[in-house]
Amino acid sequence: MYISSLSNKLVIYANSLKEKKYRDKENKFLIEGEHLISMADDIECIFTTQKDYKYKDIPVYEVSNEVLKKLSFVQSPQGLVAICKKKTCEIDYNQSRYLLCDNVSDPGNMGTIIRTALAFHVDQIILENGSVDIYNDKVIRGSQGAIFKISIAYGSLVDVCQHLQASGVKVLASTLSKRSIDLTSLKQIGRFALIVGNEGSGVREILQEKADYNIKISHSESIDSLNVGVATSIMLYYLDSIGG
Repeated sequence: MYISSLSNKLVIYANSLKEKKYRDKENKFLIEGEHLISMADDIECIFTTQKDYKYKDIPVYEVSNEVLKKLSFVQSPQGLVAICKKKTCEIDYNQSRYLLCDNVSDPGNMGTIIRTALAFHVDQIILENGSVDIYNDKVIRGSQGAIFKISIAYGSLVDVCQHLQASGVKVLASTLSKRSIDLTSLKQIGRFALIVGNEGSGVREILQEKADYNIKISHSESIDSLNVGVATSIMLYYLDSIGG
């Protein structure tokens, strides 16, 4: 089937998924490019400008350049856009390594954080309700497809921390407060949940108080703090190295 009209119902439907309210309503989202399509789990259909393109047994629609540009998120479209179904994950309190994101709001940072979490063997990422939408295109592209390979759930982190601690997980809050200890003073940690915070306000005080440890990364005093994506990478690398 060839689609050239921007007013085609399927094109209008796919384009609506660029907005969070429609992604939430339909439980679907868009991805773009061959790399992400090769990593995705549940693809509903694919739009492409390539003739005779086939991918597994998934429906493929050949479209005009104008249609693909309408569906694309970037200035120079990669030639492939797909509709995917969202994956639903419940919080699993039986894992060993957790990353808790307390209202991280920047999609680029969240994409980096997801990619890093997968690299350093995090079992589950749990986002505070109201955090950035993980199906935002910038999150997906920033994760380089890691979003499809790691369990991600949403919940109230205050409640989540209580449940984790009750199951023997040590909660670590990343903060520059006076009560923080240096990250490298931790020599063995076992099961852990690392909390990282909002770009502007950091980890909320209530979570700092509930944590077993408040930790920080020692760095030059010439800067106030590190980007949350960078800081998360450093902390997860260290915790992975000590066998957390």
